[in-house]
Amino acid sequence: MLHYYQYRYRACRVQLAVLMKQLQQFSMMLITLFFIFIPQLIIGVFYGLGKLVSFDSHHLAIKVAFGFLLLQSLLLQALKPAIMDSAHRAYHRTLLRGRLHQVAADWILLLGCHVLFVAALILAMSIGYDKLWQAPQLPAFMLLQWCFALILLYRPQALLSSLLVAFIAVWLAPSLPIYLAVIALWLALDWFRPEIKLALPQPSLNPASFWYYVIKTSPWMIVWRAGASLITLWAGLIMAKERPDLLHYYTLVILLINQLWWSSLYLDTDKHVTGRRQFWRSLDLYPQLLRSQSLLIYGLCFASWLGAVVLLNGELFNLAVIVSTPLLVWTVTYHPRRLAVMWGCISVSLMMLKVLFI
Repeated sequence: MLHYYQYRYRACRVQLAVLMKQLQQFSMMLITLFFIFIPQLIIGVFYGLGKLVSFDSHHLAIKVAFGFLLLQSLLLQALKPAIMDSAHRAYHRTLLRGRLHQVAADWILLLGCHVLFVAALILAMSIGYDKLWQAPQLPAFMLLQWCFALILLYRPQALLSSLLVAFIAVWLAPSLPIYLAVIALWLALDWFRPEIKLALPQPSLNPASFWYYVIKTSPWMIVWRAGASLITLWAGLIMAKERPDLLHYYTLVILLINQLWWSSLYLDTDKHVTGRRQFWRSLDLYPQLLRSQSLLIYGLCFASWLGAVVLLNGELFNLAVIVSTPLLVWTVTYHPRRLAVMWGCISVSLMMLKVLFI
């Protein structure tokens, strides 16, 4: 069976290379956001995990736990095609007699890609076996991490309901152990629940309903942005508890990051517009389609901005973020390769104005 494991490893590498190629247009953005701050990002991950080991507030620890579960779900969803070899999974039966080696390969690749679980494992090893059992919530959380990852691979519908229950339990659970126990119980019940097939409405095709069908067939372009926006907002809510004196700076950074997520939606939606341009022109509805595309992007940008401003008690200066959004959308429309540069200029300018004059 060694040949099968070699194949899965190479297939995973190819899929990861394809994923990185798709992100090339965001390379400068990724460098701007993460490369300079990689040490701080790593420290932040271990700091958050440390909050699960030693904490003063159960509610804060619960928020951190949910944030990690949501973040890992987004990361692993992006890596799932590489882990599962989804494009060629149906052909695995021609290489195997049973599912044992297939599942084993899934788990090995999952372990290699699950960076947050590996970080928790490193923290657990650094604590030591004897002291680890003095903080049983960390092993319990690691088990929950792994269960969430398995459900994402094999029962994605159950993952959505589990995340919803985990979010609701944030406000209801009195302590971290009870919170983890409630989620674990729900995962166990949800694993055996039969899948629910929903009959979605089928509206008549027009420039507005066209985006309904696009999102229905390609939901990931909305889901990952919504999840990323929720994670940044969730981090802001946690920071509001830790450093309320710096909340106005955190709020501006969160608004700018969310602005980048949603304005880049044009890159995904434009593929659907370009591929069907002649069809809409034949109906003399192409201008209306472009307007509906703009309304979709601006509407989502505004909704993301408004939600963050309301929850984080934003100030009047934060209006500058939503005012600058048309400039960013214009850039991604006519000069998509300069999106990161324009966003960086807007971000630096607003931060400088904030620091120097407000």
